Amino acid sequence: MTTMFHISKKLDWEIGEILTCGKELNPFWRACIDYNPLTALNGEKMSFFELFDRCTDLEPTEDNVQHLYNNLKNISTECAFYIREQVFEDVRKMYYPDKPSRQTCLWVSEADQLPYWKTMASNLERTILTLDLDGVLFRGDDYWLKANTFSSVEYAERAHHYWSGEMSDNPHIEYIFHGNATITNIMNIH
Repeated sequence: MTTMFHISKKLDWEIGEILTCGKELNPFWRACIDYNPLTALNGEKMSFFELFDRCTDLEPTEDNVQHLYNNLKNISTECAFYIREQVFEDVRKMYYPDKPSRQTCLWVSEADQLPYWKTMASNLERTILTLDLDGVLFRGDDYWLKANTFSSVEYAERAHHYWSGEMSDNPHIEYIFHGNATITNIMNIH
């Protein structure tokens, strides 16, 4: 068995509990597919498509322009995440079917990588789970995961680098796992 770590939003774990990973959609992918943001215009919540239809009613003030910019930036990032993850899954299924799916995986880490991954969980209470893994573990470089394009072609090229295990000059290693993970220790972090 391999021992790895997982940073979790869930706080009520028990030692000895077994997580079965790889059968159900994980929270990250669920957030990608359920993404449907609302914004407010003059105190009224609405979808962005409704906002675009009413955009001609907006005064071109600095606050309104900044509001639109911030929201469009967030929407663009979320759309890029979705495109990336869908393309990576398509490439995995076609060329690397033995690798775990990013849509149903559990992200795990080695102990020396925890400081890097903890930065992703700043300002939130989390638990670090120590896990004994029994299943399929994949090691990749999150360099290939930059969500900075809408191009499916570019993401497909990156996916081949990622799924083949290619490392960049300055890799940030991530591990994804399918199988059974037994909790052997729990530590709270803030």
